Amino acid sequence: MADIDELQALEPGDLLADRAYRQLSRAILRNQLEAGTPLSVPELARRLNISRSPVREAVQRLIYDGLAANVPHRGAIVSEIKPDDFRGLLEVRQVLEGLAARLATQRATDDDLRSLNDVLEDHARVHESGDEPANVELDTRFHTIIREVAANDDLSTILLRIQGRAHLSRFTLWRARRNTQDALAEHRAVFDAMVARDAEGAERAARQHISNLISRVDEATRAILPGPLSDAVRGS
Repeated sequence: MADIDELQALEPGDLLADRAYRQLSRAILRNQLEAGTPLSVPELARRLNISRSPVREAVQRLIYDGLAANVPHRGAIVSEIKPDDFRGLLEVRQVLEGLAARLATQRATDDDLRSLNDVLEDHARVHESGDEPANVELDTRFHTIIREVAANDDLSTILLRIQGRAHLSRFTLWRARRNTQDALAEHRAVFDAMVARDAEGAERAARQHISNLISRVDEATRAILPGPLSDAVRGS
């Protein structure tokens, strides 16, 4: 297993499985646990300094969320997303992100909008610094707030799984400053429509954001053909 400085031992207490899950999912989404990495329960338990039971539960949650897969004769590994699967995820996400933006616009409070604006401002600062993991985390945070404000549990559950799997294939895409800059502008367009209480406009902007991401992924794929997509766009 890769040596991950960020994977810290957990202090004793309640909800160890939840805390183990958060650490592991964060390591996966930051590309510190790369696609195909084995998720050995005994080894993870040793690294986290906890018993195997909460680690086993955490790994099962990763499998449920699509961040890990159970492979015959290998056990659990960090999921590997194939090019066609990745594009398919984005096509589904395009429709659902639009719905989430529409619902969030209808239900957002002034505090919700302030929270979104704070994330956009933080993301703009991080973009200037070139911090790739922080770019991914703030992008995720923007979409997470919209899902929460949309207040539809079924929609949130589906989008959470899709977004987590998509991020597995997009990490390297964030290394292109153009992608981060474009994503910021697209997020701002969604936000501006929400502030104007234009639910249809927010839905259009959210769908356009994912459509543009698909185009950028296709462009990156063409640039490295016939190599694998993961070489160009790991982690989305």
